[in-house]
Amino acid sequence: MSTDNSTVPPVPRLADIRSRWLSAATAGLHDDPGVAGAALVGSLGAGRADDWSDIDLLVFVDDTHLDDYAVPGRLPSGPGVLTVAFDGRHNGPRGTRALGLGYVVDGLPLQVDWYVHPISRAGWPADSVLVLDRQGFDRLPATFAELLSAGEHEPQTPKEPIEHQLVRLAMVPVAGKRIARRSPDTARIFEILECPYAPGASWQDHLATLRELLDSFAALGRPGDITAGHAYLDLVEETLD
Repeated sequence: MSTDNSTVPPVPRLADIRSRWLSAATAGLHDDPGVAGAALVGSLGAGRADDWSDIDLLVFVDDTHLDDYAVPGRLPSGPGVLTVAFDGRHNGPRGTRALGLGYVVDGLPLQVDWYVHPISRAGWPADSVLVLDRQGFDRLPATFAELLSAGEHEPQTPKEPIEHQLVRLAMVPVAGKRIARRSPDTARIFEILECPYAPGASWQDHLATLRELLDSFAALGRPGDITAGHAYLDLVEETLD
């Protein structure tokens, strides 16, 4: 959902983390001859990003190497530690792949979504910013969201119960971001997180609910992710005070 950036509190620390990560990853893409092209998509590609925005990258590779690239660690990274990785191929049409990666950089979480598409269906979405183009692919009239929703989707890969919990853990900062933006879809994120949301409650109360949820994940044995989640919520509180 779009946000009026003029009303979103700035947070230069997050913007700096994102910029440094993206600069290093972009250099890695240029160094990999197997990557035929890459572009920023999502809010960064569409020009509506704010300091809280995550990174979405679309890459084109040879059809025969699609699955080789759609694994954690194959695509380039920036600073920080990769802590979680999710197969998100069900978010795109058949014949494409997607990965949701979570990093901890300077003690804060950073979400990076990679969309790995074959050269046979290459074309730059209307709302994308080119990072690399070795073959001169055409610019398409469709937006990235329209391209993702076209046709039959890839089936969702089976997930173990612990993976469901890890997804919830990774989404806590997403809920924090919605609070910072005072986004109208905050309630929906709380619903996905399976935690209570009181429409009339203050943002302080909503943050307290998220902090309790974070602590409930202690049994997962992911103290680094929990600590980073708390640091993110602290940052939300600092910007709204």
